[in-house]
Amino acid sequence: MEKTINIKKIICALICLPLVILPLFSCSAKNGETTQNGATDESAAEDANTPSEGEQSEDKYEALDPNIEAFDFGGYTFTILTTDDGLHDYPLHTRDIYAEEETGEPMNDATYRRNRETENKFAIQIKMAAETEPNGPYDALKKAVNAGEDIYDLFLAFEMGGSGPAAANGFLLNWQNMPYVDLSKPYWSSEVAEQLSVGNKMFLALSDLSVGSNEYLYAVFFNKQVQQEQGVENLYEVVKSGQWTLDKAAEVSKDIAKDLNGDGKMDEEDQWGIIMNYGAQGLFYSCGNMVMRKDENNIPYIDYVTQRSVNSFEKAFELCRSDFTIYEANWTLEERYFKIFSENRALLMFKYLTAPQILRGMETDFGILPYPKLDAAQNKYYSFMDGHTLLMGIPAVASNLDRTGAIIEELSYLSYKYLVPAYYDVLLKTKFSRDDESAEMLDIIYSGRIFDFGYVYDNWIISYTFQSQIDANKREFASVVEKNMGKAQANLDKILAAYETVQ
Repeated sequence: MEKTINIKKIICALICLPLVILPLFSCSAKNGETTQNGATDESAAEDANTPSEGEQSEDKYEALDPNIEAFDFGGYTFTILTTDDGLHDYPLHTRDIYAEEETGEPMNDATYRRNRETENKFAIQIKMAAETEPNGPYDALKKAVNAGEDIYDLFLAFEMGGSGPAAANGFLLNWQNMPYVDLSKPYWSSEVAEQLSVGNKMFLALSDLSVGSNEYLYAVFFNKQVQQEQGVENLYEVVKSGQWTLDKAAEVSKDIAKDLNGDGKMDEEDQWGIIMNYGAQGLFYSCGNMVMRKDENNIPYIDYVTQRSVNSFEKAFELCRSDFTIYEANWTLEERYFKIFSENRALLMFKYLTAPQILRGMETDFGILPYPKLDAAQNKYYSFMDGHTLLMGIPAVASNLDRTGAIIEELSYLSYKYLVPAYYDVLLKTKFSRDDESAEMLDIIYSGRIFDFGYVYDNWIISYTFQSQIDANKREFASVVEKNMGKAQANLDKILAAYETVQ
C-alpha cells in the first residue's frame, strides 16, 4: 500500500498546544512536573518582564532547532517504508507517519503539519509505503538492498519482526555516521542508543518521529467502581509511596473474584481481581530484569538467569496463575477481556497503553498505573515496550546521506515540537486519561521505558521463556533457559560478528 501526501492543502494556524511536556523518547520527567493540558495560572498578576508560557515554550523549541539549511531537493520523493497490520480500528502504526489532510484530530493534524513544513522547507514530497504483513518491511528492504535499489529512505519496522534482522544482516547503515543527525537531542531516544548499540555502532534508532510506538508500553488499568465497592485503598498513593509491587497487586485483588452466575466454575462471565492478557513479559522487565546487559566496552552479554529473575518468575507465576486472575496468552482475544473490565467485573487489567483508546466508550471511570515492581527496595518503576515498537534504520544502499540525514533530523525535531504535545498532553492526558493522577502515572510509566538488546536480537531462543512458561502454566524457568543457553550464545556470537563486518 502506498500513499502520497496531497500538497494542495495550505498549513492552517495551529491552536496552541500544552506547553510543558514530557519528551517521550529520551528525557525522564520527575513526578508531578508535567502539567495537564488546560491548566490555568491562578496568579492574579504576572511580572511584565517574565516571559509568558508561550514565549518560554517557543524559546525551548528554538533552542533545540537543528537549524538545517533549507535545501532545495528538487521535488524529491522521500519514501518511508513501514508497516500497519490492519488488526486495529485505527492506523496504530502509521498515524504518526502520514496524514492526508487536516481533520481536527490532534495526532492527525500534528502529523500533517510536520510533514508539510518539512516538504516546504526542502522542496520534497513525503510518501509512505506501508506493508500489511508484520515482516513486510523487512522483506521489502532485503529485496531492495540485495538488488542495489535506492528506493526507500527510512525503514521503520517491529523490533523482533524485522528491525533486528535488518541490522544483523547488514541491510542498514550506522546512525553514528549520519550527517545532520544529532542523537544527543531530546527527540532521539537515549534508551535505544544505550541498549541497542554495540561498541560505537548503532544501526537502530528511535526518535519522536515514531511517537505512536509508546502505545505499546505496558501499564495497569484499574476500575474505579470496583475499587470503591471493594474498599480498595488509593492505588495512586501506593505507587507514589514506592509500595506498588507484585505482592501488593495480589493483596488488593485476591478477595474480589466471585462466581457471579453460580455455575461452580470461574470464566469470563464472572468477576475477577486481575485480567492478564498477554502481559507476563512486562512483569519480567518491571521487576528490573534484562535478557542481555552491556560490558564496559558496550558489548552485550546474556544475563537472563539471575537470582532476581528467578524470584521475579516465581512471584509473576503466582500472580498470573492465581485463582483471582483470569489469564489469556492470546492477545487477539483481548476484546472479551476488555468487556469484563468495562462491565465492572475486574479490579485490575494488565495491558498496553492502547487500552485507553479501546476503552474510550466505557462509562465507568478507570485509572492508569505503572507495572508493579518486584519489591519496595527496587528504586524505580520500569516499563516494557512490546515488540510492536517501530525502530528506525537507514537502508544500506542510501546514496545521498546528506539529504537523508537532513530530512530525518527535521522530521524528528518537528515531531518533538508538534506530535509529542498532541499525543501526550491532548490525546493521553486529556482525552483518554480520566483524572489528574493518571496523567502523573503516565509520567512515571514513560520515564521508566526499557529496551533490551536481547529481546530485539535473540530470535525468541530464550528471550520469551519468562512469558511462554507462564502462558503454558509451567513453573520451570531457569532450567528451560539453561537448556537453550548454548543456542542463544551462538546466536549472540553470530550477531556480534555481523556487527564487526558492517561499517
